This record gives sequence, structure tokens and C-alpha cells, in this order.
Amino acid sequence: MLNFKKATLIEEMPKIDLVELKKRLKQIKLVACDIDGTLLSSDNQIGEKTMQLVRELRNLGIRFTLITGRVHSASVKYAKMLGVDDPIVSLNGALVKFPEGETIKAFYLPEKRVLKALELAERYFVNILFYSEDKVIYTPENTIFPSYIGNLEAETMEVDSYYDHTDKVLRVVFSSDRSRILYKIAHKLEPPFFSNISTSIYPSLKYDRLTYLEVKRRGISKATGLKYVRKYYGLKRKEVVGIGDFYNDLEFLKKVGVAVAMKNAVAEVRFNADYVTTKTNDEDGVSEFLEILLEAKKLA
Repeated sequence: MLNFKKATLIEEMPKIDLVELKKRLKQIKLVACDIDGTLLSSDNQIGEKTMQLVRELRNLGIRFTLITGRVHSASVKYAKMLGVDDPIVSLNGALVKFPEGETIKAFYLPEKRVLKALELAERYFVNILFYSEDKVIYTPENTIFPSYIGNLEAETMEVDSYYDHTDKVLRVVFSSDRSRILYKIAHKLEPPFFSNISTSIYPSLKYDRLTYLEVKRRGISKATGLKYVRKYYGLKRKEVVGIGDFYNDLEFLKKVGVAVAMKNAVAEVRFNADYVTTKTNDEDGVSEFLEILLEAKKLA
């Protein structure tokens, strides 16, 4: 009963009215848009109307950056479909890079930490892979990972040894059917031993007994990556609008001038948004908001 009341209250929280929204939108110079669950439908398609509106907004000088948990190479094709060449924030803020060129910022794991992760993988006989800027790297011994990364639409590289690729690693992922071992590895990698990295453990959605352990730089989020995009273009917070749907979007949506949540967003994201679309990602909900933005900019 308590959960029902809480959910109802979240849904009933008033958002800013359309007049105030359009007033704020007149200042917008950059749209930062999440990919999965937001820009893309469940079958990984971008709505035709969204593509058209992005083109019209770009003609008015509005930039459009993708901000995602995906690896960079799994995001580039969507930037091309939209016809945008602004930096992509990938791996939840670990990398800020133009679709086909310059890297603005990369938060690499310290090489000695990567080497420690390899040592632990070998000691406890668990699978491991690396995320670089553009590829997911794995060895022939890690046969479980092709199925894991197949769902990520990322470029992959099979190598004979990880030890030639330890200098520019953005993320390390362990995999095992022995979750207890992964918790032990996480304990050996977490503070107070290595205070500049963080770990997270989660179950596989595809394989019942499989568990993953992710290792990344501590304190990095989509908000961190967006800060570097803003800095690159010399933009103020009030000149950026963010669109998202999931927990990893919360922090960056609190750091923009206008926060937009999809109808299908989790309750916390909807609660913290200035505007919630009436359509889901499967109904091209992003286009609903972009139409309002376009109208506001034409009146500016």
C-alpha cells in the first residue's frame, strides 16, 4: 500500500507549465540525449520524425550529443543516422569523443590496476575482458564474452594476450558462474586498497548462473562527461537540455537547464524531470519534446 501511494505521488508531482518551459528552451544550444530506452525503440530504431527534427534544429544552430552507457563504436552509427558530428559521451562518462575523430577526455584505469585485475582473473580462473575507446577486447580463452558483447553492437577485437593492451583501458569486466569469487575479487580491488576505482556486480540477463563484475574509474558518470562537452563548446548549464529514462541518467539530468524524462522512464527520473513525454521510446517520444523545442527556438 505504501509503495502504491509513493508511486501515485510521484506521478502527480506538477511539472513546469508549457509557457515557462518554452521560455527556458529559448536559451538552449545543446541537446544531450540518452540512447537506449530514450532515442531508440525496443528494436533499436530511431523515429523518422526525430531524425527530421534533429536536422531542423541543427539548421537553427542546436547541437545534439549522444550520452550513453554503450561503448563508443556502438554509438557512432546512430550519430551518423541523425547527421550529427558533436562529441559522444560513452561508457557512462568514461569517454568523450567525436564520432570519427578527436578524443576530448578519456578516464582510463591506471595500468597497474588493470594488471592487478588480470592477476586476479588468472588466480581465480574467471573470464575477463577490456573496454578500450573503440573496441571490446577479449582473448580466445574468454569464449563466454562474444555472446555478452553481441548485444552491445560494439566493435570487438580478439587478441592473443591482454598484456599488450593494458595501457588505455576504460573498463574491465569479469564473468563467472561463481558469484562468491567475484565478490572476493571486488573486495581485493575496492578501497581502501585502490581508492580511485569502483566495482559493481550484477547478474546476467541471458544466462541464469552467470554473474558480471565491472571495474571502472571512481566518480565518473554521464554528468562528468557532459561537463567536458559543455566546456568544449563554452556552454552554460542553462543552455543544455537533457533527455533520459534510467537511473544512470539521473545525475546528468540534474546538471542541465531543462530535464526531460520519457514516459517509460523509471519513477525517479520522471520525478526529477521538468517535462515528461506522453509517449514512450517505442512511440518516438523524443520527437514529442523536440517539436516543443523547435517551436520555442523559432519564436526566440
